[in-house]
Amino acid sequence: MAVATIKLVNAELMGNFYFTSDPIALARQMLREGLYKVQGTMGVPGMEGMDVAEEVFDLTNNPSRQEEREDLYGRFRSVSVGDIVNVDGADWLCCKQGWWKM
Repeated sequence: MAVATIKLVNAELMGNFYFTSDPIALARQMLREGLYKVQGTMGVPGMEGMDVAEEVFDLTNNPSRQEEREDLYGRFRSVSVGDIVNVDGADWLCCKQGWWKM
């Protein structure tokens, strides 16, 4: 079972990821500056890597999964551009189009 740790960037800074040409460098800088907060950890069976990150994104954004979301993740904000899902020690950055491994 993969373990996913959700790191949310400060909401006021999410827009920066839409205007940068190097989102990975920006995310690394924000990590160093402590601008991410771990919001939860969950096990995801039968998947690995980017598929786990995508599953976490769907769980936190899909209205039809609201009850499951609250059981596994609580009522934190959904995963969005600029957020990181760490999967078994590897960080995956949510970008404007898909996921980039950091």
